Amino acid sequence: MARDLDFRVRRSVVKPLVQSAPIKVAPPNPKKTGSNTLLWTVLVLLLVAAGVGIWQFSVSTAPSVSSVKTPVTTKESLPPATTTPTKVDSSILSPQSSSPLVQIYDSGAGSTAVDSLVDKLKALGYKVDNLDKSQFNYDRTYIRYRAGMQSEAEKIQSTMPERLVSLKEVVSAGLFDILILYGVK
Repeated sequence: MARDLDFRVRRSVVKPLVQSAPIKVAPPNPKKTGSNTLLWTVLVLLLVAAGVGIWQFSVSTAPSVSSVKTPVTTKESLPPATTTPTKVDSSILSPQSSSPLVQIYDSGAGSTAVDSLVDKLKALGYKVDNLDKSQFNYDRTYIRYRAGMQSEAEKIQSTMPERLVSLKEVVSAGLFDILILYGVK
């Protein structure tokens, strides 16, 4: 008896050759789909807008250079500016040629003191508007004036030597040139 193991036939499985599938190569320039085209269009437009913005900024901050130049001879031929001395008014209490509008509030001085100040300023040529009582009483007199009215305010201050006066320039939308808050002292 022979052993079964000795007579075994070895079978080898022959595998068929694998056929390779043809390799698909992508076209060199694939067509852009709708979203890619839109993305590229927006990107290009943003770059153009940025370029225009930078150009406008550089133009606006650059010093302007005029293409028309004045010849040197015209600069030399102009006569020198002459200054004419202005006549200074000798009276310290006289107002300017166009009388400023002075408004007065009674801020504790009393109606008789305010009326006497109104009469005094009208006699000096000021346009005076008596606004009667103010909301508050002050311990001193405050004079508020617009730009360019400091000398007039100082002239008005000089008419009240017995008063404690505070002068201040204000930026105001009111109709006054000089505002007086005529206080207790």
